[in-house]
Amino acid sequence: MRALATWQDKCIDSQLLVASLVGLFKQRGLDCDKLLRGTGIFSADIRKAGHTISPKQLLRLVDNGLSLWPSGDLSFLLGQLWLPSQSGPLTTGMFCARDLNELGLFWYQYHWLTQPWLQCWRWQGDKEWHFLLSLDLGTQRHTQFFIELSLSSLVASCKQLMGKGWHGSMSFPYETPQNIAQYYKYFGTDISFDAPLCRVSMAKAFMQQPLLYAQQIASVESQATRHAVTHAVISRQSHFQSPRYTLFASEYRLGLAAGIRLLLMRDNLSLPEMAEKLMMSPATLKRRLAELDLSFGQLADETRLIKALYYLATPSQDAHTIANSLSFSDASNFRRSFKRWTGQLPTYFRSWLA
Repeated sequence: MRALATWQDKCIDSQLLVASLVGLFKQRGLDCDKLLRGTGIFSADIRKAGHTISPKQLLRLVDNGLSLWPSGDLSFLLGQLWLPSQSGPLTTGMFCARDLNELGLFWYQYHWLTQPWLQCWRWQGDKEWHFLLSLDLGTQRHTQFFIELSLSSLVASCKQLMGKGWHGSMSFPYETPQNIAQYYKYFGTDISFDAPLCRVSMAKAFMQQPLLYAQQIASVESQATRHAVTHAVISRQSHFQSPRYTLFASEYRLGLAAGIRLLLMRDNLSLPEMAEKLMMSPATLKRRLAELDLSFGQLADETRLIKALYYLATPSQDAHTIANSLSFSDASNFRRSFKRWTGQLPTYFRSWLA
């Protein structure tokens, strides 16, 4: 595993979210100097190719933005700008996907390039694909903002790439917000709150519908014309490095929280064992997590919850089997822990991820 980004590491491209936020403030005639105050980010930096900022700088910027923005729609407006404002290899590759399923696989592998604050877990049910979203880089301090931003960008991107509205369901890991009207406007009515984790579900049939570019290619009758259309997209890609090259050239691919969750998904590690794997002392690991407003116990519980939800989505897995898989002493101990994590017993969530 490569280096995991911590609170002070410069790992976030400032030409993406930062530039979009500054652009919105300029459009509204709001004070950009106040927006950038105390962040260590300067207007000239945003125009520099390859300029990066740290999670600490990003969270201070979001603090400023939320305090200065006059309404409760900042995250949604930024989400609408996500695809149009991107000009990097990830977005270029997305335009070449045949359908949402292929696009999702592509984004799942390379999303660090433009949305490094996210970590995603995916699996398929009988009729739907399900996605669980976790936050990285300490951004859980603004859970609602970053989830609204990420999911509104998903909906806007689907509309642009498919030429039609998004269809699916969403569950949010917080109580019903004051700006609920924005949720209905951007996400539709199939939404719920007070969920243990953020979940997005989409029907397999919807995800298999061809995107606009794929439809364009399919409708071209002449082989020569089809070749010309394809060449135009490939030529556009040639202006950028490939996503794979860009990702491998990057020093970071995960933040500390996401890296720990990934290791815990593979093995039940104690804090000293995790610190050893990350080549640091337990005290240093605790300190770096504290900078992100996290503890190892929180991440361990969240990872066990994700695993438990995977297992609960499989009808053949009973409580005793799940308890053994999660290294609980017995099923009763598992049930008590699950209720502590979610406020409900495991049986309540049997249908949640069916």
